[in-house]
Amino acid sequence: MKRFVTIILVLLAFACTSKIHEGFKITGNIKNLSDGKVLLKKFAEGNWKTTDTAVVKSGSFIFTGKVEIPEMYRIVLADTLTPISIFVDNNEITITGIKDSLSEVKISGSKVQEEYDNFRFSQKTYKNKLDSLYSEYNKAKDAGNKAFMSKIDSIYEKVTADQSHATRSYVVANKSSVISAYLTWSSLVYETNLNTLDSITAAFDSTLNKSIYVMMLKDYISIIKKVEIGQQAVDFTMNDVDGKPVALSSLYGKYLLVDFWASWCSPCRQENPNVVEAYKKFNTKGFNVLGVSFDNSKESWLKAIKDDKLTWNHVSDLKKWDNAAGKLYGIRSIPSNILLDPKGVIIAKNLRGDVLQKKLAELIK
Repeated sequence: MKRFVTIILVLLAFACTSKIHEGFKITGNIKNLSDGKVLLKKFAEGNWKTTDTAVVKSGSFIFTGKVEIPEMYRIVLADTLTPISIFVDNNEITITGIKDSLSEVKISGSKVQEEYDNFRFSQKTYKNKLDSLYSEYNKAKDAGNKAFMSKIDSIYEKVTADQSHATRSYVVANKSSVISAYLTWSSLVYETNLNTLDSITAAFDSTLNKSIYVMMLKDYISIIKKVEIGQQAVDFTMNDVDGKPVALSSLYGKYLLVDFWASWCSPCRQENPNVVEAYKKFNTKGFNVLGVSFDNSKESWLKAIKDDKLTWNHVSDLKKWDNAAGKLYGIRSIPSNILLDPKGVIIAKNLRGDVLQKKLAELIK
């Protein structure tokens, strides 16, 4: 009889445990949050899309659902408030905080979020150092101290490289963690060469095959392999400022810089004078530029072209990050560029500042 009772108790305990983990329940308690609606969003097809809506009452709200594999979600409390990023797994998750301090909310219950928080804590030293260097750089810039700015730049690059190395080490050591897949997609993809990125992705445990981050990485790697240095450029056609279609291949015959940029991108606008200088110096010797804008406002696009004196060909489909040409070339950040030889073969990528002129000087004699 005792054995029978024990078996029943074990089965009941198992049933209760299973029920808890059948899906997720996110309970939010945000002080001073107005009544209304709150959105739960996930990343899909290149955008954050709403998957559920909840009602806020006295600062509280609840989301329920189920995930096949943990991933990052966003909770949007209002258009004017910073979204709360949270790793959702099939557990009971609680979020507590204050409306005016959403960056400091406390998230508990998600094991994956706990792992992510531990990783971020391990990176805190790098973050603090980079924040300090950024502040020093701005002070030096205001003072016109270019020598000190250059020195800080070098230190900043070194700290960034160390941080990247630490992230790669974590990813390599945790091949079955969805956090590793997320970090590779959100961070390492920007600073890792194709072979290494491919190797890291291929080494992920098979349990992550259905992770959106692994799937996006595989798609990205497939695209990048087609537009690596030495490959023939992938042709595309896009409308210019007058609405007339311009094919990339129609500009072959000179060394051609395909420059991905946007009027709203500050680093792009800072780089534009360097491209202008290179164009003035080498245009008559066999160099051309095609600007591909990630703008969604034609007015802003045209104004930036005029203000920055960009006197070469420009095209855009005015779809911002959904720019069709950008997708063909796997562009995930701007400014970005590719340099083609007169036959349309890719010979260099992301040449900025003096590096662009030096490369053109080697090619055009």
